Amino acid sequence: MLTATLKPKECRQCGTSFIPFRFAAKVCSPTCARRYVAETKKAEKVSDRAKKAEQEPINKLKAAAQTAFNEFIRTRDADLPCISCDETNPPMKPGGQWDAGHFLSRGAYPELRYDEDNCHKQCKTCNGGGGKFAHKARTVAEEYETRLIARIGADRVARLKGPHDIVKWDRDTLRQIKVIYRAKTRELRKERA
Repeated sequence: MLTATLKPKECRQCGTSFIPFRFAAKVCSPTCARRYVAETKKAEKVSDRAKKAEQEPINKLKAAAQTAFNEFIRTRDADLPCISCDETNPPMKPGGQWDAGHFLSRGAYPELRYDEDNCHKQCKTCNGGGGKFAHKARTVAEEYETRLIARIGADRVARLKGPHDIVKWDRDTLRQIKVIYRAKTRELRKERA
């Protein structure tokens, strides 16, 4: 009966040379084996987290960035009335009294989704399309535009209405937007406290 002699190997954990007790052995002792398995699992977990982050749906990232952006807008405009109707204390509705209302909608103008000039604090009624002016000659959008010109100026409103480059939001940009607007909101709250 022939038995094969195994050549010395280097332990993947501690680096010492050892003669393996079996052909596929990678470590020299049970202690090194426990450490090796723990470190391998940790590395796999980090790798899995990175893969999962890379596969996270764009829509989920857009929603998270939009939530952070909207919170910043409501915090920034906390002392201002509704941009469309000048209401300062609208009735409480599910989800609160205020929205971050876009002048030019996110659907029609996705490139202005996170533009601070395009978004202002708006009561839920006006942002939903109803409100004080829905049944009169002036619509909520017209009143928004009038007050927006008074608040930020005609030049900046014209910039919003002008042509824009098409934006394709990528994962990294959306993550950065979320981080930036969370930091801005914290900074605003700190200044006001």
